[in-house]
Amino acid sequence: MAAVYGEVHAYLTFKDGPPKSVKEKIILDLQERPTQFDFAGFQLRDTTFHDNGYLLISRYSKKDHQVIVELFSIADNEVLHTWVPPLTEIFKESKVENIGTNTIKEYRAQHPLLLEDGGLIFISGEGPMVRITACGNIVWVNDRHFHHSIELDHNGNLVVPIVMEHQIPVTVLPIRDDGFAIVSLDGKIKEEYSITDILLKNGYRALIYGVGKFETDRIHLNDAQPILKEFNGAKIGDIALSIRHLSTVLLVQPQTGKVRWLKTGPWLNQHDINQLDDGRYSILGNDIIRKQDNSQVFVEEGMSNIYVFDAIDGSIALPYSQVMAEQKIATGSSGRLKILANGDAYIEESDKSRIMRISENKVRWEYVNAVSSDTVGAVHWTRYISGKEINLKWKDNLTCD
Repeated sequence: MAAVYGEVHAYLTFKDGPPKSVKEKIILDLQERPTQFDFAGFQLRDTTFHDNGYLLISRYSKKDHQVIVELFSIADNEVLHTWVPPLTEIFKESKVENIGTNTIKEYRAQHPLLLEDGGLIFISGEGPMVRITACGNIVWVNDRHFHHSIELDHNGNLVVPIVMEHQIPVTVLPIRDDGFAIVSLDGKIKEEYSITDILLKNGYRALIYGVGKFETDRIHLNDAQPILKEFNGAKIGDIALSIRHLSTVLLVQPQTGKVRWLKTGPWLNQHDINQLDDGRYSILGNDIIRKQDNSQVFVEEGMSNIYVFDAIDGSIALPYSQVMAEQKIATGSSGRLKILANGDAYIEESDKSRIMRISENKVRWEYVNAVSSDTVGAVHWTRYISGKEINLKWKDNLTCD
């Protein structure tokens, strides 16, 4: 647990970004660092392009001295609604120790999910999962150790990475047993599945024990993506998984534990696997080497990659490599990716606190979470929501005390 906390804390304090001077360490907040950009907020780069989508942005606010969540209209360049998570009340509802991401200074409200009633579901980063109303009142707190992504499956349940309470199975050396849970919208865990158990039962013992130096955080599951369409052998109810510390993605049938396919690399320490409309999968390759001191080195200087993988024939494409290289789009840790209906890509450069929409050869727009004239605050797994995907009826006649 200490190793995992250290890695999360490093991200929150921007250890992997430009180093802070002694003065900056004193005067800047934990979730704040010097900016790399000469602009703040939203900037339209392709003036011929119109985007009717929305951004759901979990971000550190220096004004509020904590994380907030904003619903932002791209077309109107306007914040439509703001949620300020009631952190003190959340901590009172939880028995989890107030350290790391479970403190006001480091709380993330990670990967918030917008509900039909205007409420949100989010996690601290490494800890409890919370549901609040559109007005920011607590609906429930589930005290289990959740982390990383939150997604909806075909039954309307949540699929969320979780740390298993009891290691299944017991490994030769102790390991953080990452898994994923199926959780109802009222916060009740219905099922949970161990990644270690899945890998060992499917013959992947070498991935657990035989690759590199053994570490407690061997798996580091950072995405559990429900399959919503049947393509190329994938069935509705399957889950696509991203295992960062093994640079591995796979597709599993939870009920049987069967791995339909598994692929290690060429992506490195990747995030965010998604099923595309043509049955292929998009993967954000952070493409870094993790060093013993938790620092990181990019394999290609200053560049991450977007991979498109066909699990049937094994082919891999990098359709955005030109613009990724030209713009030096990169994040060593974290990161979000979504391939949009017209073929553009939405990407979060978490380490730089920047969000972008890109085509294969240009930047459409970008957003930077500037919290002062020369600093940025952390962003915590934002979402792009298309105009077709969102329902704003909950805003009609909404009044909050």
